Amino acid sequence: MMMELLNRRTSVALPLDFIHITSDYGYRQDPVTFVKGTFHNGIDLRCAKGSLVYAMMPGVIEKVVYSESGYGHHVIINHIGLRILYGHLGLIAVREGDIVSAGTIVALSSDTGKSTGPHLHIRAERLIDGEWKSINPEPFINHLNSYICSLQEEMENLHFASRPDRPLNLHNLFKVMKDCGVLFPKIVAAQYCLETGYGSSNVCRNYNNLFGLYNSSSHDYYRFRSWEESVAGYVRMIQRRYNPKKDKDYYAFLKRIGYAENMDSYNAKVRAIANTL
Repeated sequence: MMMELLNRRTSVALPLDFIHITSDYGYRQDPVTFVKGTFHNGIDLRCAKGSLVYAMMPGVIEKVVYSESGYGHHVIINHIGLRILYGHLGLIAVREGDIVSAGTIVALSSDTGKSTGPHLHIRAERLIDGEWKSINPEPFINHLNSYICSLQEEMENLHFASRPDRPLNLHNLFKVMKDCGVLFPKIVAAQYCLETGYGSSNVCRNYNNLFGLYNSSSHDYYRFRSWEESVAGYVRMIQRRYNPKKDKDYYAFLKRIGYAENMDSYNAKVRAIANTL
């Protein structure tokens, strides 16, 4: 059983060690030219300069491009019916024609080309009726992330034959938020759902970080000993800055402190999730 799980696990990988989307697929204001209504044909993932970039599945390196414009240095991997572009790279570790497996180090991230800073641009194309057509890569990466997390959970349960005493779920999360004095539990719970994909992200599972709390001085996510500690950390680092005299509501507060890069989109997503809780 364990060997089967290991084989399935090694057949897939995430493009970065930690996934945090900073710019969605679709129309937006161009961050360089500030032109509104510019189509963004991929997603941007937050990462520090020099982060390892991995192939997500087995495939063939179709193209390696060195450029100081557009996508900058970039690589295209063909996965038989699905083509992935990794943009704004630094050092590239593969050559055209190389056959790669999931988890192969493709490059180091950087900020080459048209970029406001270090990040990884992911563009995806599907082969439809003989033509490559752009698709939103976010659902694919979210599915990949959930699949990897489920495999890891199966392996952990098989190895330890037990689950944690206090599992992370919405019921327990609301109890801990009440104990920690969270002011707007539904909105904060919605942030958890959005930031971690309902607890499935690697940042949540490996760092016990429920809210994508980021340490700008170390260029890494905060690490907590437990997910409960992460809730207390949110109150200490984020919610203590809430000022009811200055902020008309909590969404205005999140926008004021710049919790995410695109606050209008972020707040709309949080509000939609909060309305279902």
